[in-house]
Amino acid sequence: MLPPQNSGAAMPSKILIKRLQAVVGLSDEDRTKLANMPHTVKEFTDGEYIVREGDRASRCAIVMSGFVFRHKVVGTRAQILSIYLAGDMPDLHTLQLPVMDHNICSAGPSTVGFVPHTYLNDILSSSPGLVHALWRETLVDAAIYREWIAGLARDARSRVGHLICELAARLEVVGLLENASFYLPFTQQNIADACGLSVVHINRTIQELRQLRLIEWERRTLTLLRRKELEELADFTPEYLHLRDEKL
Repeated sequence: MLPPQNSGAAMPSKILIKRLQAVVGLSDEDRTKLANMPHTVKEFTDGEYIVREGDRASRCAIVMSGFVFRHKVVGTRAQILSIYLAGDMPDLHTLQLPVMDHNICSAGPSTVGFVPHTYLNDILSSSPGLVHALWRETLVDAAIYREWIAGLARDARSRVGHLICELAARLEVVGLLENASFYLPFTQQNIADACGLSVVHINRTIQELRQLRLIEWERRTLTLLRRKELEELADFTPEYLHLRDEKL
């Protein structure tokens, strides 16, 4: 499977509107405010830093295509703290906490749009709907953090399976899961850094999931062969992702 192309036609607002519309709904006025965002767009290569720890941010990133990681370097190893995909704003918190205490880098090729803090603060000051939508994004981010921490109590198969199920569920919301398959440019080292396991352990675990006929992973395409069974093995339920606004 080829990397998903930038469906926003160099407009980060399009993918952001699509995501927020899917989970919370937006008024016509709020969609217009987002569509009019001033922005720049940049392509990143695998492993390239988007924002570094210690940087003082003056803009927020919007992932337009591909994946990005939030990570911290601990000793000689980069511990992956979060994974972001199309429509996500990985540094939304910099509107209030502008000094970065972690890194954000590209996982495989990615396209990222940047919107000035000044514009975001202006539209948020006049739109309770957008305040709700973006505040909700930070709360969902925190919920995913909690689930990842809880996942440290799982065995290796459950950890890896849970991560795969999470990515599939999140990609499905933005239309990037096709026939139970999705583009995944991660290395086994990336999976190890996200799951808190060794590369040897990850290699063995992926082979086990293949032998159980739960997944296929070939040429950067991961396919869920028996999704429900994988979810059961991984003890995965999507409630923590809050994929739909419970108030709607």
